[in-house]
Amino acid sequence: MIPKYDIDKIKFATDRPTFEKAVSLYEGGKVTQFKDMEDGFYATVLGSQPYRVIVSARHYDEGNCDCYLGQN
Repeated sequence: MIPKYDIDKIKFATDRPTFEKAVSLYEGGKVTQFKDMEDGFYATVLGSQPYRVIVSARHYDEGNCDCYLGQN
């Protein structure tokens, strides 16, 4: 599945520290167990602990995670 958004939309939809942290986690190999699902994407992100992350394939601002960002 190809998302209906790109890195620029994500970059400008969040604050700079959050975006930079996400890029750092990705580039550091901390995004694991990535799965392309019917309506979005699933991954485990290895931060201060493993976090489950789900992102919509159609809307970059729709998702769920059990990390601090998902709680806010």
